[in-house]
Amino acid sequence: MSTDRSDKLHSDWRTSTEKFDYFILGVICALCAFVAQSYKPTKLALNPALLELVALLTLVLAIVAGFRRIEQTLLVTVLNSRKLHALEARGGMVAKMQDSRTLINEATGQIFTPDEAIKRVQELTNTVQAIKPTLEIAKDAAHRQYKTRNALALIGFLLLLAARVWSAYA
Repeated sequence: MSTDRSDKLHSDWRTSTEKFDYFILGVICALCAFVAQSYKPTKLALNPALLELVALLTLVLAIVAGFRRIEQTLLVTVLNSRKLHALEARGGMVAKMQDSRTLINEATGQIFTPDEAIKRVQELTNTVQAIKPTLEIAKDAAHRQYKTRNALALIGFLLLLAARVWSAYA
């Protein structure tokens, strides 16, 4: 069972994570715009301009990974919400089924006979089981996109730095 404190802590953590993702994506977009604004196309050869172009493309890939990270995080939220709703509904029904009488959903007014209640509990259990694998895949994808975004952003920044230093000596 969760408590108000743990729910608040999780909510604060989630809000901070979202803000961090948006901030990092904004920084990468700004860096990409800066590079694109000052980029002067030249003939492709092993020179600083090529390295700068590769840095720009790497940063664009980091932006794509950043957007995909946000999409996967939203999917995780939706799946978690569905799973929690099913668990809470199932828990509420099981708690009320102890009497073996007709159940009334106080929120909707829906009436369940004991057999209907057992069937509904099984449906909710099946829903939870069906969501679990998809949720794990979405969590893994979000984490993978997080790592990809960060790696590409770092590589892009280092390539840009190398291109700027190289251009000073070319």
